[in-house]
Amino acid sequence: MRSILSRLALVLALLLLAAPAQAQFNLLPEVRAGVGVRGIEAGGNLLDPNRIGDANVELLFAVPDLNAWTVIGELRPHLGATMSFRGQDSYGYAGLSWTFQAPVLPVFVEASAGGVVRSSMFSAPQNAPARNFGCGVGLRLAGSVGVNLPLATTLMATVEHLPDFGTCGVARANTNVGLRLGWRF
Repeated sequence: MRSILSRLALVLALLLLAAPAQAQFNLLPEVRAGVGVRGIEAGGNLLDPNRIGDANVELLFAVPDLNAWTVIGELRPHLGATMSFRGQDSYGYAGLSWTFQAPVLPVFVEASAGGVVRSSMFSAPQNAPARNFGCGVGLRLAGSVGVNLPLATTLMATVEHLPDFGTCGVARANTNVGLRLGWRF
């Protein structure tokens, strides 16, 4: 538990140091944080607070020339991390997010795709299958539905899917859900 708290403190400290410097260039327009439930494909009550086992932090960056490729919506690179406080793999991810804001309502939808690196890639025993490229490094697909709140904040529900396409010998995938708050600068 202490190592998880120290990791979260480090991430928050880095965010606090990076945010003022980046605000001049508007490179980091949004930061998100929240909690999640892992393995929803197993069923059970998703609203049970005892199932919450992950903490998530995500940074979304602004690249003005990137939005020239989208007719509607906003295309932004993202970088994030999900830390388990239940002894499961933690993972970092990066990719692109496309956000579409409803024209009149304070509602938005978002689709994300990118890569993921699991902590088992480095922490598993030397000859464990988890160290294989396809098992420790994979794909992350996510979708969110959110609402814009006052003071440049957002509240969103997110579903993410982490498939390994059978590279570990047996095709398996992890599907997780989460609730996150976002802050725009």
